[in-house]
Amino acid sequence: MRIAFFSDNLYPELSGIADTIVITGRELTKRGHTVCYVGPRYSKPDYDKNKQRFPSAEEQENIDGMPVVRLRSVRLPLSPTGQSRFAFPTGASFAFLKEFKPDIIHTQSAYGVGFEAKRAAKKFGVPLIGTNHTAIEDFFPFGTRAFMRYWDAHYYNHCDFVTAPYQALIERMREVGFKKPGTAVANPVELATFMPPSAEEKALLKQEFKLDGPVVLYVGRLGIEKCVDVVVRGFAELKKKFPTATLIATGHGAAEPYLRELADGLGVANSMRFVGFLERDVLAKTYKAADVFAFMSTSDSQSISLMQAYATGMPAVCARARGLPDYTPPEAGFLVEPGDHMALADKLTKLLREDTLRHDMGTAAQAFVQRFTPEKIAQKWEEIYRSAIENKK
Repeated sequence: MRIAFFSDNLYPELSGIADTIVITGRELTKRGHTVCYVGPRYSKPDYDKNKQRFPSAEEQENIDGMPVVRLRSVRLPLSPTGQSRFAFPTGASFAFLKEFKPDIIHTQSAYGVGFEAKRAAKKFGVPLIGTNHTAIEDFFPFGTRAFMRYWDAHYYNHCDFVTAPYQALIERMREVGFKKPGTAVANPVELATFMPPSAEEKALLKQEFKLDGPVVLYVGRLGIEKCVDVVVRGFAELKKKFPTATLIATGHGAAEPYLRELADGLGVANSMRFVGFLERDVLAKTYKAADVFAFMSTSDSQSISLMQAYATGMPAVCARARGLPDYTPPEAGFLVEPGDHMALADKLTKLLREDTLRHDMGTAAQAFVQRFTPEKIAQKWEEIYRSAIENKK
């Protein structure tokens, strides 16, 4: 099959959506399919900001040999990452697609590039598959959230088949008029880099990072919707029982100045490490050095960072919100109510005090995440694509 991914989030933007579709594209290519991407054109500062991880703009004409078509775009002022853009759906991808001859178009969003995907599917007479990655209203002011929910349902009604990382997101769209067939399909997780450490390796990494006691880890953007402040408050309670504990928080984001002030006000600033963006090998080491994972986001549909924690054999404590309940089985972690930092501290304390429980949950977590390997997820996409092509015929 010849598959065209359309996404408003694409490299060099740091985005779980971008990671997901590139991992999927690589695996589909391995399986004999031909893949291309259509996404926004980013500015030079976006490439410079991430030049350690991503190639220059000139070299982004393809990703791992998969061609990329860039649409003219402008920066979105309210972007949670500071990189998101609105691309103009002018049909600029059509000349390339005419030569590419797609069998399927897979849209990842309902906005600028999504409009381009809808027009392309109609022009070339091929099925349009849609994936709604997130409850987008979480990122907008309260007064506009009802409209954003409606807009998603309206857009995805133009698709032949629709998926989301968790089933409740499909049902939320149905509440406001979505009528097309759809189901949950998880995002793939690359597991080769994230493996459980031996006891000796963990001890050596703690020594390397100068970590004297138990380590709580948060990985992700430091955005308001990620509720990292709840993790900091929970950690302050945990410190009363584990004075040598350390909280490591990766990433950058708009909430970082407030989080630093909060840690200082709670008296735990010296026990917190804001380490920023980590290269993949350093990130993997950081996971292996940690003991428990804390994730209190109220906006995540799956969380790749949570899956990476599982892959390293680490149990988690997560908020009972959005897609996290679907990806926090009781044998692998605990769910607590959103915003409840005392419950978070209680469950983290239980995991750190009970070595056998922590080990058993970590083992179960590592087994659970094997369901989401790129190979298994790509196979699901093959089935969906083939069915859509047959139905179109």
